[in-house]
Amino acid sequence: MYLKIVSLTSLLFVSGMQVNAQSASAIQANANTVQLSLTKAVEIALQHNLNVKSYEVSLRNAQLQFQQSKNNALPNLSANINQSASFGRSINPFTNGYDSRNINYNNLGLNAGMLLFNGGQIRNTVLQNDYNLKASQEDLASIKENISLQVVLSYLAILNSEDQLSIAKTQTEITKLQITRTEKLVNAGSLAPSNLLDLKAQLASEESNVVNFQSSLDLNKLTLLQLLNDSSITAIELQRIQVPAPSSSGYDTGIEDLYAKALAIQPLVKAADLRVQSALKGISVAKAGTLPTLSFSASMSANQSNALMMSYFDQLNNTQNKVLSVGLNIPIFTRFAAKTRIAQAGLQRENASIEAAKARQNLRQNIEQAYVNLNNAAMKYEAGLSQVSALEESFRAAESRFGAGTIDFVSYNLQKTNLDKARLSLIQSKYDFVFRTKILDFYQGKALTF
Repeated sequence: MYLKIVSLTSLLFVSGMQVNAQSASAIQANANTVQLSLTKAVEIALQHNLNVKSYEVSLRNAQLQFQQSKNNALPNLSANINQSASFGRSINPFTNGYDSRNINYNNLGLNAGMLLFNGGQIRNTVLQNDYNLKASQEDLASIKENISLQVVLSYLAILNSEDQLSIAKTQTEITKLQITRTEKLVNAGSLAPSNLLDLKAQLASEESNVVNFQSSLDLNKLTLLQLLNDSSITAIELQRIQVPAPSSSGYDTGIEDLYAKALAIQPLVKAADLRVQSALKGISVAKAGTLPTLSFSASMSANQSNALMMSYFDQLNNTQNKVLSVGLNIPIFTRFAAKTRIAQAGLQRENASIEAAKARQNLRQNIEQAYVNLNNAAMKYEAGLSQVSALEESFRAAESRFGAGTIDFVSYNLQKTNLDKARLSLIQSKYDFVFRTKILDFYQGKALTF
């Protein structure tokens, strides 16, 4: 599971897209609104996320496997009780002769065993499962970080949509003021009625944009609600955060230093390396199958039967049988099973090494991509600042000239449209920069909150 870096623009806003958000709006309507901070949103998502719960179950299973592999080095102990009855002409268990009585026979036994040597199979299995347990811990840490990053993205997407919606509403208010002024000029005969009709058409278009931006906001809120996965929360209102302004200086750490730091701390890389170590121990476990095993066992048993005229406990005392034994098992020919297991363990180690290399490659590629995107977002933001400033001056002049009737509506509308697009683009590049910054913070293990 590798982090997929995508364009923030594609996730947050698509200009002019007609979105039907009735279902999203319905979810938000008529519900108690929950005030959320970014920290609280992350906390709730981690608490309720099903992927996190699944990884927690996998971790508990790895803990059980590790503990059991340690327990396998302990001796085993078992007891047995057998009761039998024979009817008619039967063998007397004490004389071995035939007896015409119905005979009851009771056997009690206690058995113990311990493996003394098996080529290090148990010890290496313990080490292998220890690596697997640590890898599962890193997997859990990784999924938690990934969910946290998704929540941050979704949170920023909502803030971005709110800012864009605010700009769109401001645009309609400006147009409404312009309509009021134009109506007076048309009534006074200073402007042609067509100018007023053009402005009203412009207002209708801008109000449509407001609806689209509201739809985008509703859907982004729905996305965050789905990440939270808390059925008690059906409507949210986010606390505003101080989003830092982009800087042309870019990130404060270079790509090589970023990558070196990420290699040391990223859970996915750690998990991949731990699985390589586990696979190496797997080879040792497989090789142990070619070595002799030495075991020790002990047993004690006693018998009782109604065929012997003696008390129950006297019979048990007189029939005690105690055995101590040491066994050596030497594999000579196992139909190449051990050889196959060793080869398979080698392939698992090879595959684990490939996965570790892929983890490093993906990590570096993602860092490089995020780094370039961050620098591009910073430059785009600074260029956007200059563009908005220039277009604002140009629009003020066009607005005065349009009010005086020295330019037509087409020229005026072109200036206003260019300014509107520049403002929206500036907001977009600002949030894109912040998100790219958080991506790089994520790879360095820094806090994702603001």
